[in-house]
Amino acid sequence: MAGGAVLVLAGLLGLFGAGPRSVGAGPAPTEERAGFDGARAFTHLQAQCEFGPRVPGTDAHERCQAYLKRELSRWADEVREQKFRAEVQSGSIELTNLIAVFHPPTGDKPAATWAMVCAHWDSRPTADNETDPARRAQPIPGANDGASGAAVVLELARTLAAKRPPVGVMLVLFDGEDYGPDVDHMLLGARHFAKEYRGPKIDWAVLLDMIGERDLRIPIEGYSQRMAPAVVKRIWNVARARGSSVFVDRKSGYIGDDHLPLLRAGIPCIVLIDFDYPYWHTLADTPDKCAPESLQAVGDVLVAALMGGRG
Repeated sequence: MAGGAVLVLAGLLGLFGAGPRSVGAGPAPTEERAGFDGARAFTHLQAQCEFGPRVPGTDAHERCQAYLKRELSRWADEVREQKFRAEVQSGSIELTNLIAVFHPPTGDKPAATWAMVCAHWDSRPTADNETDPARRAQPIPGANDGASGAAVVLELARTLAAKRPPVGVMLVLFDGEDYGPDVDHMLLGARHFAKEYRGPKIDWAVLLDMIGERDLRIPIEGYSQRMAPAVVKRIWNVARARGSSVFVDRKSGYIGDDHLPLLRAGIPCIVLIDFDYPYWHTLADTPDKCAPESLQAVGDVLVAALMGGRG
């Protein structure tokens, strides 16, 4: 392995931290449908919700983490847990980001281009938007707000294993995005990732959040357009070339999400989000409000973009 490749690989391993390597051990990709499958992604959405609210420190959170890691490890070249502690109002909590890598540097030529697709996998401890104050202290199911993005990431892993991407790809699941109650105690996993990242330069990145609702329409988010316009152009050109009606040429407002710590760290990341969701941060954020077709629409565009499509 050439010196440059060694340095890049060392950077990846430094990012992931200590711990044993997890490699794919599932069925061969040829035994599965090669293309992105929204129905399979939807089963991942349902499975996460069946654990219960994935609030850090709970049994549901721990069991869902094991599920996500196991599914990523079936397909990715390498999967690492990035464990860390965060200070919140109630004290200190342990959180875990999950990082899966495809097409890592090997031989004398490391990957020249890297892309990242990310989402958060935790769910909010409080249903802040419930009309009944007595219900606001309950944790949300988080079907769209959390499980939908993670579901697409899991199905992307299978898809990329079946058809290897021409670029290096990182799939990252952030923990602690929705912890709260205030913004100072949110985006915890993305903040930690951005602070500690020492891997290869990420050329473009896409964050998925709330992309599972039935009547999905994804406008162009404000910070994304202002700080990563080339990535917006890349994704919307691919969507337009595919004739997607989900990606709309309309500007939305500015949304505080996991892409902000990444942008501030120099990672050009946009967020795909439909914030027009009446069940946000309520107990009604359940799988019946979501649809496989929405996951399919997002997954298809991402696969095309990762395979080199620009529209």
